[in-house]
Amino acid sequence: MKKFLFLAVAALVAAPTGAQAQGGLPTKCGGISTTATAPLAWIIVNDQCTDVSQYLNAVQQGKIWSLDTPVLDLFGGRVQLSARYNADPFITFGITTTNLTAGPTTYAFLFGTPVVPGIYSVATSTGGVSVTNGARGSGSVSTSSVHPTYISGYGTVGFFPTNLGVDIGTAPCTATGVPFTVTTVCNQGSASNTFGPTFYDNLEALVTYEQNDLASVASWSGAITLNAATVVPEPSTLALMAGGLALLVGFTARRRRNSST
Repeated sequence: MKKFLFLAVAALVAAPTGAQAQGGLPTKCGGISTTATAPLAWIIVNDQCTDVSQYLNAVQQGKIWSLDTPVLDLFGGRVQLSARYNADPFITFGITTTNLTAGPTTYAFLFGTPVVPGIYSVATSTGGVSVTNGARGSGSVSTSSVHPTYISGYGTVGFFPTNLGVDIGTAPCTATGVPFTVTTVCNQGSASNTFGPTFYDNLEALVTYEQNDLASVASWSGAITLNAATVVPEPSTLALMAGGLALLVGFTARRRRNSST
């Protein structure tokens, strides 16, 4: 498997048609190796990164994995994750965060997995969040400085990660009222992007946002998927195939006639 090259995400490279070569992925997570032969999961809270890949379990060896973390108190935020990774490929995720401080807390979550190496041409995304207010009565999530949208997807092209063009979510989601009693659900919609057939061997999902209000709770769910390219033969190729089939049918018919005489 190629590397998860998160250390190179700031590089601008030629992207496949319809996708965007750009940064946005976290650039480091302590001393974590950037060579991945299995899925990974990172949590970044206020620029402090924690690798939670140890909570990944193989459901089907080499193809399907599950992630279920305990509740973790990390640098001003309380976090719990669940996710499913499939090498076919897709990533689905669930995230719950509780602010342990009144001020804004920045969260970022990176889910990454090797996928079946192949030619892909369609990416999709979907997601949404519910926010429950906290001690001050006004809980909210908004976009963070990590990336302009809440949810984004990436694949590797050669040695560089490429934005798949399915970023979603920019509007703030706010729950205001009597503390701990108001929950607002904000659907972030979905996106689909078709691009030129491109080789990918890794898939990443990034979720990032800023959350306000002591003890406010934000709960996310979403997914990033890739679909294989459908290769339509050129007319000349179809003609050659048809001619070859005609010759094969004729040859088979002659053999049958000869064998019957």
